[in-house]
Amino acid sequence: MPSFVETDKGASEAMHERIDTLDDSRLDVFRNLKAKNAVRDARLFVAEGATVVERVLRSTLQVHSVLVSDRKFATCASFLRSDVRVFRLRSELADELVGFNFHCGVMASAVRPAAPDPDAWIPANGPALIIAADRVVDPENAGALIRIASAFGANGVILGEGSADPFSRRVLRVSMGNVLFMPIVETINLPALLTDLSGPRRFDVCGTVLDTHATSLDAFRFSERTVLVFGNEYDGISDEVQSVLTKRLTISMLNGTDSLNVAISAGIFCHQYRVQSGEIQNVRHD
Repeated sequence: MPSFVETDKGASEAMHERIDTLDDSRLDVFRNLKAKNAVRDARLFVAEGATVVERVLRSTLQVHSVLVSDRKFATCASFLRSDVRVFRLRSELADELVGFNFHCGVMASAVRPAAPDPDAWIPANGPALIIAADRVVDPENAGALIRIASAFGANGVILGEGSADPFSRRVLRVSMGNVLFMPIVETINLPALLTDLSGPRRFDVCGTVLDTHATSLDAFRFSERTVLVFGNEYDGISDEVQSVLTKRLTISMLNGTDSLNVAISAGIFCHQYRVQSGEIQNVRHD
């Protein structure tokens, strides 16, 4: 059954193409997302939810298409772009297409960006904060790391081999779309990249570890050029990455607590870095 173009006269004049059958190849990128494990070298990625899709549409990325269910169209119409194809489906068809209850009601597919040039995002001199993840496999942790990195003004995020795909739907959702607006670097050789940062680029490479012999965060003074390295959720930072660290840091904990979630740890370390830099002040609210 052919689709046709119509204009919704409600919240906006956003143009869209109504599709009344799932046998339409234009929908393939959104098909069976729950069952499909997209490979990292796929040309396109899919983002879901109104907030993240709006940010995709505001980004400089090349957007391929948008899928909107009837029940969410009025909510999303105000931020849809006239130069991006919008496919509108009945809500029950949208559920069947994606393979789960499509309660968020809107998705966008866009072209994955090229890897950023290090010279374009790493300052040659002066203060800089970089977050690095060594095999952070959980998408929610990876997304939270990226969101925390953005919140505390990191220059970029490095994801070592084995880490979650930064452009997976869950990472995008948890990061609240911050993946789209800051440099994200994926590397198959994290030790070599950290060595370059500690050498020619003059960064202090600080690993966060569970070790009573490591320096306690409360007793440490950060260099203005710092890389904070966070390890795998189960076994921490690998031996290969630990061998290139310039500092080993830990958080002192009470009540016999032996560890914290990697994202919580990242928030604590990043906040301490910013407090020491003088960019975060204690504010009184009288």
